[in-house]
Amino acid sequence: MNTQQTTSAQIEVPSVRKLLTATGIALVAAIVILIAFVLPAEYGIDPLGTGHALRLTDLANASEKPARPAAPTTAETAAAKEAAPEITSINPQLVPSPSGEAPTVKNTFIAQRRPFQFDSREYTLAPGEGMEIKYNMRKGAGLAYSWTANATLFYEFHGEPDVKPAGKEGTDYYESYDLDDKKGKTESHGTFLAPSTGIHGWFWENKSDKPVTLKLVSAGFYDWISQNRKDKHTPLKPMDAYALPGHPQVPDEVLK
Repeated sequence: MNTQQTTSAQIEVPSVRKLLTATGIALVAAIVILIAFVLPAEYGIDPLGTGHALRLTDLANASEKPARPAAPTTAETAAAKEAAPEITSINPQLVPSPSGEAPTVKNTFIAQRRPFQFDSREYTLAPGEGMEIKYNMRKGAGLAYSWTANATLFYEFHGEPDVKPAGKEGTDYYESYDLDDKKGKTESHGTFLAPSTGIHGWFWENKSDKPVTLKLVSAGFYDWISQNRKDKHTPLKPMDAYALPGHPQVPDEVLK
């Protein structure tokens, strides 16, 4: 028998029992290492006290990741949308077409969340009487209006924002948009864009010694109307434009 055959014959194959014993010892060692070192260092879990003794828990505290912020609630999301800046003016911008076709004009309109409302009212102001009509509007909402009177009325167009500037909370704060208390007018027509969410409208005053009839027509994006007359505040409901009758069944007049 040669040397190579003798060496091969002396190699002993481990038994199944020895393999199981070695595997068990390795498993126990792994568990001990996990409990004594890994858990304290990675997660701050220290059941045996070895992490504290070896200052392994300090590693866990140092590597701890910040908690993921909770998903915002529906109320928080709505508040964020409410606080987000909104478009309050139209600023058309001409963008040429790269292909030479018709150019695009951006920022030509302000989208609204609800259909527009319509309202038409008539008042008779006694000598020396004043009154207010205001519209509850969101920031960026539009109001097209016309008012006429059979005699001169003095007026101010102003607004009261829901969120007042710092230091003005709890005060009778308002912002004036148009004031005519010197000569007065018998009519006014225009389009108004609300610069803030709140109530916006007119105060009229009859400084003459005779009654004055005022007619007001408005169409726009407002939720309700506030009337202040004789120190009495009354909320008024506007007309739904879709509830108005359709176009009269008569031929249109041809304009020349």
